[in-house]
Amino acid sequence: MDKQTTVIIADNSEIFSERLGSLLQAEGFQVLGTPADGESTIRMITDRSPDILVLDMMLSKKDGISVLKAISTL
Repeated sequence: MDKQTTVIIADNSEIFSERLGSLLQAEGFQVLGTPADGESTIRMITDRSPDILVLDMMLSKKDGISVLKAISTL
């Protein structure tokens, strides 16, 4: 059995995250979560180690660039 590719969708728009998540799941991806701010995104990436990250650059608490800097050492 093939392993599903895992995805985290980090975006402050709940509607966007839900719609993209539904589309990705229909294509066989496993959505691990949809955090709405940068701090939650960093925690979720650290805890769940996704294969793919869809990242909004305009997140609250920490922006997308700050998230990328924080996870670059993982």
